[in-house]
Amino acid sequence: MSNSKNRRKSNYDVDSNKIIAFCKKNIKYISAGILTIALVTVLAMTVGDSKGDNEADSAAKSASSASKEEGTEGQQDTAGAGEEAGAEGEEREYEVDLPEVKELVSTYYNSYAAGDVAKLESITESLSDMEKSYIKMMNNYVANYNDVTCYTKEGQEEGSYLASATFSMKFHDVEGGLPGMDFFYIKTNDKGKLYIDSLYCPFNRQMEEQKTDPAIDKLIEGFGAIGDISKLQQDCQSDYDKMVESDKQLKKMANTMKKAIKEWKDSYDPEAEKAEAEEQAKKEEEAKKKEEKKKKKEEEKKKQEEEERRKQEEAQQQEENTDNNEAPESTPEESAEEGNGSGLNYVPEGTVLTANDGYNVRVSMNESAELLGTTAIGDSITVVLSYAEGWTKVEWNGQTGYIRTDLLLNN
Repeated sequence: MSNSKNRRKSNYDVDSNKIIAFCKKNIKYISAGILTIALVTVLAMTVGDSKGDNEADSAAKSASSASKEEGTEGQQDTAGAGEEAGAEGEEREYEVDLPEVKELVSTYYNSYAAGDVAKLESITESLSDMEKSYIKMMNNYVANYNDVTCYTKEGQEEGSYLASATFSMKFHDVEGGLPGMDFFYIKTNDKGKLYIDSLYCPFNRQMEEQKTDPAIDKLIEGFGAIGDISKLQQDCQSDYDKMVESDKQLKKMANTMKKAIKEWKDSYDPEAEKAEAEEQAKKEEEAKKKEEKKKKKEEEKKKQEEEERRKQEEAQQQEENTDNNEAPESTPEESAEEGNGSGLNYVPEGTVLTANDGYNVRVSMNESAELLGTTAIGDSITVVLSYAEGWTKVEWNGQTGYIRTDLLLNN
């Protein structure tokens, strides 16, 4: 009886085994209550009710302390409770680091730190424009989230989960980090893919920007009135105080972020944000069109070059075919008769000429073809065959090439 009275006098002077038994019996509410105090560390510092900085500061300290308590001593207590539950033949109602949940939450944190709103939209539901603005602002300070550990149990609906996650929040150009703990309400879509409902994430729970389901709120907040949570919150605040006070850089960063969040909240203008978002979308669309136009132009140029190359190859092939299908040789008589005509447009085969001018000798029947050389006055030129195209194949200076027929006729 005396012991019973003593326990009533103090919320914390209780037997550890009985605490464990109580937790197992009320695990549904305990899990939800822990998640309630697991709101994001720095958001709780300022984004809550702006009645006073002291309240926000206290909330931040409590949330951050909860992270460390849950991430260190809490993990040890969880292991102990699990062992005792196993001894009594009871099953633990939550899981640590359920693979698919941890992967989703880790992706969420990585995207949040990177300010990747597009990625966040693909793995969340109900992500508001206001939170998108907040994410971009936070990206200026938070570098990444490390040491993520997820504690998960089934939610209210089939395929849903209640999950709390502990982490260490790292900042740009600052060594070390602050511990934190967040709550997530996770659902499964019609394709069997998990996603996070942003209505129950720290931002909306603090800002109350969007309405939530009272039943889920009750599930999350059901543990808030239990005395042991008050003790845990006090311990968390003490732990946060020690961490910040022991590291000047972290303390400075915590104060800097607190000020930045308050300034962001005070200056946030939905219409301005919407206009900025529309302007950004317009710029991205113009850049996209410009890139597409550039790409199209490059493709047209490439196509044109390929067409020119094809024509050159066809011309070369035609020249080769012409060389292989030379006109039949004329008899001396026919050559003589043709040579005596007034419309002579060829030089008889075998004719040897003495160049009286400099003639360009080319590798094929084309004025743009490669130049073999230029005859000198007095050079000997032996005619091989004249073609209808107006060129004559000749032997000159030990080489075989082509000279315009009209030049040779005028020689």
